[in-house]
Amino acid sequence: MLAFLLSLTTYVFPPVLMYHRVDVASPRDSISRDLTITPEMLAAQLHYLRARGIGAISMADFERRVRLKEPTNRDVILTFDDGYADQYEYAFPVLERAHADATFYIVTRNIGRPAHVTWRDLQVMLGNGMDIAPHGLTHDDLSEMNDAAQQTEIELSILQLEARLKLRTVSSYAYPSGRFNADTLRIEREAGVPVAVTTDLRNVLAPPDALEVVRIRVRGAWTLDEFATAVRRALERLQVLPQ
Repeated sequence: MLAFLLSLTTYVFPPVLMYHRVDVASPRDSISRDLTITPEMLAAQLHYLRARGIGAISMADFERRVRLKEPTNRDVILTFDDGYADQYEYAFPVLERAHADATFYIVTRNIGRPAHVTWRDLQVMLGNGMDIAPHGLTHDDLSEMNDAAQQTEIELSILQLEARLKLRTVSSYAYPSGRFNADTLRIEREAGVPVAVTTDLRNVLAPPDALEVVRIRVRGAWTLDEFATAVRRALERLQVLPQ
């Protein structure tokens, strides 16, 4: 599959949604509140998508559909960053009940630490159709590192997930804080990563390609109508990026 994806000249990406926390408790600080939605709101968002015939898929699902030449213009890709424990406790059951898949971007050195997922959690999620992909070793800013440090962050986080979870390859990579530089892109290509995601357009280097996929940040304060508007607009403006 990886060889096929790397042979493509372009990708046409569905909207890629970026989540962080899914929790029953509302954080006290404004930044954390902006990154947190309730399980009930996630369920409502997934119901909205399904009721309108919009598939909720992972990055691995997207790549399989591309390989099989199946349409993806009525899908959205769900991604969850940082590997918080609440993603396993709350997001994962909601996704399962909605028959939806997602990609979980994991900071590998945080696995098993307080408030973060464990290796067992990841095995369970993987065994139930979720996609597990790297988000670095430490969540440090790649754009501020030298070549050697970037290579360690990128390659070891990939190798750790592949070894511990027995993955043949990873579907994609998420840059911590969405930040990277030209050296990052070169190292990603050398590592054979077909797709990488950032956070917003201010991080993109020209000319953009499939290692600079921009995501839609799902905000904690959004109403369901605001979520629907963001998805509808994104479906009208799909990202077409060269490989």
